[in-house]
Amino acid sequence: MNAISTEMLYIQRRLDATQVMAAAAAGPCARVAHETLAGLYGKTLASLAAQLACLLAEPPLTFASHPLRPARSVGLRVLGPAMPRSRLTLKLAC
Repeated sequence: MNAISTEMLYIQRRLDATQVMAAAAAGPCARVAHETLAGLYGKTLASLAAQLACLLAEPPLTFASHPLRPARSVGLRVLGPAMPRSRLTLKLAC
């Protein structure tokens, strides 16, 4: 699940809750406010669905068909195991 589909689920839940609030609104002003908000949620949901459709329509990435050659065949020097490093110590003044 990607970010757009997660956001769509959230907006859908907000839309459902807003429609319930619009149906239960006590006055006409509250009903109009909740219906307006539900309309905005609907438009947002439609635009997210369009974005998701565009993402799904894009062709997938392709990779090279030939394997990478090892470093030795290219002529690069392959390093051996690392030499142990001397430890730096701090001498305390006595």
